[in-house]
Amino acid sequence: MPRHSPSSTHHDTNTATVEAVASTSRELRAMLENDVYMEETPLEVQMTMGNALCALDEALRLLTSAPFPASQPVPRSANLPTPKQGQFLAYIDAYMRTNHAGLAPTHARLQRYFNLTAPSVNSMLVRLEERGFIRRIAGQPRGITLTIDPALLPPLERPFK
Repeated sequence: MPRHSPSSTHHDTNTATVEAVASTSRELRAMLENDVYMEETPLEVQMTMGNALCALDEALRLLTSAPFPASQPVPRSANLPTPKQGQFLAYIDAYMRTNHAGLAPTHARLQRYFNLTAPSVNSMLVRLEERGFIRRIAGQPRGITLTIDPALLPPLERPFK
């Protein structure tokens, strides 16, 4: 997996943000232009949707017109997972490499391995996703993909069964 410099990662993030905002703006605009849909939509909701579309369009304008800010170098440690996050990521990586044709572990397996409750496992997965170490696919069981370079992961502290 290629390594990205902080500036290329920032550029990739900005590009993804622009694409997401543009897509959301297009979808909302299509809804507002759908007469059948709008007939059933209360006026207050229509106004809110219109305001949201204006805000999205303004955000898109700012994202595409402003030059990238001069970013300060991010300390290397800020790009690395915490020790506990590293263990979660290492477990997911090892599990996917050795089990079920690349499928991620279930929440129940993560609970058993780390001796955590379901909310704690979910909270960790949310944090890993927020930090950009994994991507979760909504509505897909075991829908986790690692986005961090496996070479950056620590070894597992104990083997899994």
